[in-house]
Amino acid sequence: MQNEKQECSLALQNQKGVSLIVSLMILLILTLIGITAISTTTFETNIAGNERLYNRAFYSADAGVDFFGATGSAYIDTIAYPNSTGVVNYPGGLIDPDSFSVEWVRTVTDFGPPKKYEFTVISHGVSPNFPTAGRIDIEAVVEVVDTAPQYGYPGGS
Repeated sequence: MQNEKQECSLALQNQKGVSLIVSLMILLILTLIGITAISTTTFETNIAGNERLYNRAFYSADAGVDFFGATGSAYIDTIAYPNSTGVVNYPGGLIDPDSFSVEWVRTVTDFGPPKKYEFTVISHGVSPNFPTAGRIDIEAVVEVVDTAPQYGYPGGS
């Protein structure tokens, strides 16, 4: 019985530093979990920032298409040739810093009356301060009908 007590007390004396090692292992695991959480948060923040840039550039390009759709009739008689091209720039301002550039190609689809024109529009939306990362191109087709009164037939009725 005496031998068993001595063996038990020797076994307990050999495990005095176990609590230190266990606590260090728990601390290491908690540190790894914290580093992983910070890394994930940084990654998610970058994704949200890129999405914000994309959305600003997309809506800027969409504004270019809407702008051309609203003012497309002004480009009907700008050049007498049936097929013509042009560029409309909106550089942005203090209130709305986003800018767009619209390239258009006009083709006559029906000589009428009334004349029908088809504009192939490519709108480039640019997010401010990020000219390469925040750039979106939208291509659209806008149909415009010439509502100007038709000229009379010169030969009579």
